[in-house]
Amino acid sequence: MIIRGDSNIIKVYDLTPLIDIESYDLSDSKDLENFQETVVSFIDSGEAEAVDLPEDLVGIVPDTAEIEINDNTYTFEDVEYINKSVDELISENFEEGDVLLLLQGNGDGYFEYEENPEIDDLKIGYTACDIDTPEEPIYDFFCDLILPKIIEVKGEKIEPIATNFYPKDTIIGEVYIVRKEDGNKYLEKVADIDVMHYGWDLFEDIIQVDYDDPIA
Repeated sequence: MIIRGDSNIIKVYDLTPLIDIESYDLSDSKDLENFQETVVSFIDSGEAEAVDLPEDLVGIVPDTAEIEINDNTYTFEDVEYINKSVDELISENFEEGDVLLLLQGNGDGYFEYEENPEIDDLKIGYTACDIDTPEEPIYDFFCDLILPKIIEVKGEKIEPIATNFYPKDTIIGEVYIVRKEDGNKYLEKVADIDVMHYGWDLFEDIIQVDYDDPIA
C-alpha cells in the first residue's frame, strides 16, 4: 500500500529545559527580540535537538490524498478515520507550562507500507477540529488532515516501511506554551522565530529525495 499527497509536517522541540520564559516580558519589544535570538542560538548550537519528539508529525490534505492498494487507487472518502485532536498529538508528551518550538513545512509526501489490506479493513488517523479549537496558527496548519503514521488494519497498527518528503514552501518557526484549562491542554503561541535562513537543513533527517526530483 502507498499513500501520497500534499503534506504538512511539524517538527517539535522542547525548549523547557533550556529557557526560562518567565524571565522575559514578551509584550516588550526588546525582551521579545532577546527571546527570539536565544531560541535561534539553541538551534544553532544543536541544543534544541537534545529533547526532540521521537517522531515528527505529518498530515496529508485529504483532497490530495491517493491510497494505492494492489493497483487500485482510492481517495480519503473511501476509508474510515481514527479521530485525533491536534492537542492530543502535540501536547500529550508535555506538561502545562512547557515551551515548544514548532517548525512547520509543506511538501509532497510519500508513505509505503508492507501490507496491502482490503480498503474496508483500513482505518487512518485524522485531525478533526471543531468550533472550540483555539484560534492559533498551528491549528489552522494541522487541522483536518489524514495521518499516514496512524494506520490500523483490522484493529492492528501498521507502520510505513519507506517515506519520502519533497519540500515546496518555506519553513515557519513558532514558539508555543502548553496551557491547561478545565483539565484540557492546549497550545498558546508566544513568538515567531525566523528560521528561513536555515533553508530545509533543519529537516534533513526527514527529506529523503533530491530537491530537484519531485516524488513520482
